[in-house]
Amino acid sequence: MTNLKGKRLEVSIETTNSRGQGIARTGSERYVLFVSGALPGERVRGKVVLEKRSFGIMELEEVIEPNPGRVTPRCPWFGSCGGCALQHASYELQRHIKSRVLTDALRRIGGIGNFVAPPCEPSPVEWGYRNKASFPVRSVNSKKRLGFFKEGSHELVPVDVCPVLEPRIESLISPISSLVASTSLDLYDEKRHKGCLRHIVVRSSACEGSPLIVPVLNHPSCFDQERDFKVFAHSLFEISGQEGGIVANYNPLPGNTIFGERSSPILGDPRMTETLGPFSLQYGPTSFFQVNTRQAGNLFRSAGDILDQFGIESVLELYSGTGALTLFLAGKGRKVCAVEDWPESVSFLRINAESNEMGGSIEVLGCSAENAVESMTGRKFDAIVMDPPRKGCSERVLMGLVKLDPSIVLYISCNAATLARDGSFLIMNGYSLKSATPFDMFPQTFHVESIAVFEKK
Repeated sequence: MTNLKGKRLEVSIETTNSRGQGIARTGSERYVLFVSGALPGERVRGKVVLEKRSFGIMELEEVIEPNPGRVTPRCPWFGSCGGCALQHASYELQRHIKSRVLTDALRRIGGIGNFVAPPCEPSPVEWGYRNKASFPVRSVNSKKRLGFFKEGSHELVPVDVCPVLEPRIESLISPISSLVASTSLDLYDEKRHKGCLRHIVVRSSACEGSPLIVPVLNHPSCFDQERDFKVFAHSLFEISGQEGGIVANYNPLPGNTIFGERSSPILGDPRMTETLGPFSLQYGPTSFFQVNTRQAGNLFRSAGDILDQFGIESVLELYSGTGALTLFLAGKGRKVCAVEDWPESVSFLRINAESNEMGGSIEVLGCSAENAVESMTGRKFDAIVMDPPRKGCSERVLMGLVKLDPSIVLYISCNAATLARDGSFLIMNGYSLKSATPFDMFPQTFHVESIAVFEKK
């Protein structure tokens, strides 16, 4: 199929991909077109704006026959901001799409031809669930702006509302935007790697307290603006209600990573406190914590229940974060060796184990997952539990895991593709997939969390 670019076509949408785009096929060669904003089962018309050898991109212009589950998006920035890709689908349809994404990934990438994912576990709330927002700040048409990046780009979309954020965070968007617009601080220019203020991250607890606000600074260029930053930080503190905290984070490195390794408390309390089930947890400004607190509790309880079903007594947990999952794994007298390499998270992991009276059950290792599995020769664990970042596990982790030979591998994933890739490795090395269940941790977006259980044959 050639010479499609610029042409207007009418196509039927067969399914969606892992980014929430509709997939259509056209012509005798069944050439693949990706169509943002289209839903399964729809007949749509649009213009082909990109053509490559194996696929093309079609810009949606008209929905001729809509899916019965199509709804009006709640957010005025839908389609511009890259945060939510499924607001135009009913919640029931969103869950169906996410189950299909997990099924397709495990079949196509994992090579598990007969796998069918069960229904996606619904989130307790569909809106107002996110306890964290990371706002890039940039100069747009010579004006200082705060917002989100457009999908697949670093083009800033200024926003004044975001209905998936917890209300306490959403209420801060406008006042912080006004502060950014009037600040004398230089905003970051990523092309030149110059400027002072890069991001503003806002974190909130579902249970108590005011938000924690983290301005991220491009440290080397900020020394000459120290006085300006102090004024900016005090203004942020006033906006927060003066009961939360302001912590400066320094990231001198170019690239997409938001946080750097160094943080400095400026005003108020530099910690967050959260409750999950029977446990109380503390974490810091740069610590990883699931963005949907209520659904995280459901996911972690499910992990503990799975270990109960298999009679697991000893666990090696990789990518432990601040210990939220760890506490659920250590229930009913299990011994857990928890591994985490981010220094701030390691500190809070130890604090949370002790404060929840589980210090005797939880051993903390402050090192990388790679170093942990390679140093465990001679130790025996009934199960290995891991919740890696979106990129999944490295080959070193997978090789070390197989050598440790646990009877159960419990893999929590926020990326169905890397779960399928790593699951394929486990299957080729003597494990079978017992179950894989999707959880909706991120309503209105195309992201799907899942928990998969692999058992040694």
